[in-house]
Amino acid sequence: MRDFRSQRLNTHTRTLEYSTVTRSIRRTLWLSSIFTWIVVLATALALAACDASSPTDPPPSEDLREVGVVVNSVEETLTIFDVDHPLDDRRTVELQLGGDGSPVGLSIRAGVALVPMGVFPAAQVVDLETAQVTRTIALPEGSGATGSIFLTDSTALVANPGRGTVSHVNVREGAAQQEVEVGLYPQGFVEAGGTVFVIDAQLEQFQPVGPGRLVALDPGTLEVTGEVMLSGENPSSAVATDDGRIFVLNGGRWGAGNGSLSVVDPAQFEETGHHAGFGDLPGSLTLASGLLHVSSWSFGVIAWDPVAQSFHRGPDNPVEPGGMPSTAGLGVDSEDRLHALFPNCESPSRVLRLDEGYEVEEEIPVGICPAALSFAMVEG
Repeated sequence: MRDFRSQRLNTHTRTLEYSTVTRSIRRTLWLSSIFTWIVVLATALALAACDASSPTDPPPSEDLREVGVVVNSVEETLTIFDVDHPLDDRRTVELQLGGDGSPVGLSIRAGVALVPMGVFPAAQVVDLETAQVTRTIALPEGSGATGSIFLTDSTALVANPGRGTVSHVNVREGAAQQEVEVGLYPQGFVEAGGTVFVIDAQLEQFQPVGPGRLVALDPGTLEVTGEVMLSGENPSSAVATDDGRIFVLNGGRWGAGNGSLSVVDPAQFEETGHHAGFGDLPGSLTLASGLLHVSSWSFGVIAWDPVAQSFHRGPDNPVEPGGMPSTAGLGVDSEDRLHALFPNCESPSRVLRLDEGYEVEEEIPVGICPAALSFAMVEG
């Protein structure tokens, strides 16, 4: 198993690893393999992104300002920066687990960030206005703590890929409540039409055992109401669009170059389209300027036109932010500007804000090994 994970480390894969090896080896392997979005990340997160799928924040007003929030995995920190003044206003939040965690994603709502802590079975609650950890929520042992989504201002779901469940948590009380069985390897969420869909990667020993699926949950009762079988393997990230569709990014099998994109009708619980050609282990997925943008440590950033159903920039002609043919994740702010995470897990890295021609127009310093990025409106 250790040789297998070392191989994944050397090729910049993102498959999450759990083991009983020493903490330093476990952290190194986890953090350099965070980008297959078994989180997440992956929700990244993660994932979300792991998690752009969370319900939206309040609309901008004179009393609100926009911030970007970056998860720095190796440091176990968050970098919070002001979108309008990113070089002048940046803060760092220590996640306070003493090196035991491996955060790779977050979700945000109402000025609060929820950060699952990976191999450490917990999620941390961060007040984005004060830049402080306010609570640590204990999760079931062996959870994997990957991927999250807010249901209300006070409640959220956290994916437990190590247990095949999701945990219902209260961020104000700092407590985990109901645990719900949802599949083999849940690692992220997406919301559409009042239903929360759990992204089940269908992994065993960190390898796909079949195509992935989405599991539908009623956000009020947490009952499973349906499922969507996908054609691709290892689904890792998803976004819902205004026309009622869900696009699911399938990372595929390591080294196989079989990344793909599924199109889902959430009302009918049906996959209505499947597109191949998304390269080796694509990771995060976000919508900017009408295009679906995909990142990977293997090729950088590519763009898919969901209307034309074709590549705007494919793996044969990827964007290479900062001159690097590799990207750790993506995010988009309220002005529809694309941000890319520069992949550096040895020293402090940076967020690269891209213009319409995908040229870098701003570089924002962040911590070591940025894994996920999200944006939110906060007071003041």
